[in-house]
Amino acid sequence: MIKLYSGSGSQEIDLLEEALAPDVWQRLKAVAEGYLERRGHFEAAELLRAHPFVLHHGTNSFADEFNVLYMRAPLKSYVELAEMAEGLGIRDSVRAIVEAVAEVGFSVRFVAVELDTATGPLPVGTPTLTVSSDVVERALRDAEHLIASQGATSGVDRVHTAFHGYLRAILDKEGIAYPGAASVMELFKLLRERHPAFSQSGVRQAEVDKVLRAFATVIDALNTVRNQASVAHANSALLAEAEAMLMINGVRSLLHYLNAKTQ
Repeated sequence: MIKLYSGSGSQEIDLLEEALAPDVWQRLKAVAEGYLERRGHFEAAELLRAHPFVLHHGTNSFADEFNVLYMRAPLKSYVELAEMAEGLGIRDSVRAIVEAVAEVGFSVRFVAVELDTATGPLPVGTPTLTVSSDVVERALRDAEHLIASQGATSGVDRVHTAFHGYLRAILDKEGIAYPGAASVMELFKLLRERHPAFSQSGVRQAEVDKVLRAFATVIDALNTVRNQASVAHANSALLAEAEAMLMINGVRSLLHYLNAKTQ
């Protein structure tokens, strides 16, 4: 475990449950990011925004009670943060983050990063979209944070929202009208039928169309899963981690393709 910040007292950490519900923490975290930017701590704001830190309760063998700003990081991020921790710049940024979190009501004794050794399907990277919107970018950031901090099951809803918003943004850019309540499936069908990028046939077009039709079934399944087996609603049975990542990877792969195809 890397300790990016340590307050006074015992340095022992026994990590306990999350201090806040995820939606409450995300709102307070956004306020802290805005506070940092207003104070000119832009690097600190970006550090907090780019990493899925979560506020946890903590204790130790002395029965102290405190808060820990904590994240589990994949190997690449863990190594990068470990190297950054050796420099003075990140220390100043982390201290500014601790002060910002205190401003929103929670004192923090430690900022800690632990290596995520969990096994599972590797995620497809989130693309940098040429056409996007505030809703899409927010949903993609939320998905990244939720997947890293709470698992793929928690990210399914945000990925669905991002893809829905992306299809709207692409159609809006081309001036293609669609019903206000159009579903993801309806928007995807409209995109393939009316967007100029799909007007000409390419090499092995029949096979490409077959793959796109298969992705349409993925989108249809994602819509059902989002409504009936994700944390978007109070569902009693949730999608397992491996299957949730399968859904997320499918959508991210499609985002990569559509982003390249429609440029």
